[in-house]
Amino acid sequence: MGKNGLYLAVLLSVSAISITLIPAYAEVTSLKTNASFYKGGSTIYFSGTILNTDPPNVTILVFDPTGKFILLASGNADNNHQFQISVDTSASTNQQKFLLKGTYNATAFIANKENGQTVVFVFSPDGSPIIPSPPTSLTASVVSSTEIDLSWTAPANTGGTQSLGYEIGRSTDGGSTWSTSVIPISSTTFADVGLTPNTSYVYRVYAVNQAGASIPSNVISAVTLQTPGQTATQGTTNTTTNQSSTPSLAELLQQRLADAQRLQELLHGGNPGSTNPSGSVQVIHLNETMAVNDASSSLGVQKSANVSGNNPTQSSMNFDIHLVVYPVISLVGVGIVVYILYLRRKRKPLGDAVVEKKDIVVPPDVTSDQKDGDYAMMILKNRLAKGEITVDEFRALKDELSEP
Repeated sequence: MGKNGLYLAVLLSVSAISITLIPAYAEVTSLKTNASFYKGGSTIYFSGTILNTDPPNVTILVFDPTGKFILLASGNADNNHQFQISVDTSASTNQQKFLLKGTYNATAFIANKENGQTVVFVFSPDGSPIIPSPPTSLTASVVSSTEIDLSWTAPANTGGTQSLGYEIGRSTDGGSTWSTSVIPISSTTFADVGLTPNTSYVYRVYAVNQAGASIPSNVISAVTLQTPGQTATQGTTNTTTNQSSTPSLAELLQQRLADAQRLQELLHGGNPGSTNPSGSVQVIHLNETMAVNDASSSLGVQKSANVSGNNPTQSSMNFDIHLVVYPVISLVGVGIVVYILYLRRKRKPLGDAVVEKKDIVVPPDVTSDQKDGDYAMMILKNRLAKGEITVDEFRALKDELSEP
């Protein structure tokens, strides 16, 4: 067998032994250091556990802050499958390896580095602190219209000092500009008060020590609540608008009272009298209260100096005849009814029906009682239909008219 053949046989034998002794799933299950910060001359202790099916041999690779490999260390796990490997930075061989100030990382494994566990630590040759790692898990809780509460998790590495604080970054323009507040180390919560209602705020947190501030945490946003006063003001505005678009009851009553007064002026001021066929003048004084509907329907009546069926100038007046006929018929009918009731009341008083005494001057030439009764009944029915008299009053007046 040649020399090359001997090398090949040795390699195949080593490979077979490795496959037999080191399963494919072999790995370190946990790894940690005894501190997060080390200074020059200190000893770094790595400890962890392995699976009970793994070989006891553990290898550790150390990388400096630039990611460069600087050190290999190894050790064995005990019967409890636990291991501890130490690296003395004061040793002359290690002093030249730990020259940089910053965050180092180490990975422990058995067969494959990718299946191992990694841990980070801070090393400072002169012992001065470095910038800490960032806070994590920042959350925001809206408390009121003027307060938002923040909370977060402290950084895994403080940078080698206990004088740690936090810087709260706040923005009201989506992160374009920021304002800051610094709080002490003892707290991982912050109550941001004095805010503007119904406003969006954006937050981020930095860990700060003597070396400076860390990179920021995750960014979170929240919107303050709306104040109750804003809702109440909006409701008041809507109510005022609705009231201004609908007239009040007092305004309606005043308007109808003005319409009634205008009607009285048209009736009494514009119609002082009328002339009957015999040439005598009749004057009618109406003392009863007119209905509101009559007042509104008679607004178009114009004043007239004389109202008479025989007046030849009536057709030349400039108004609608339909607006005059109904009021004239109503006035004449009322006068007739009142006159008949006045005559009959002298013989027999009405029961419960009460009729106001009218100061009426009527034409003396009434043709007959039958004709008067027909006109009176027509007027009574008309007034009953309009609701100007009650049913009891109608019956009482009807009985009076039917008596001989």
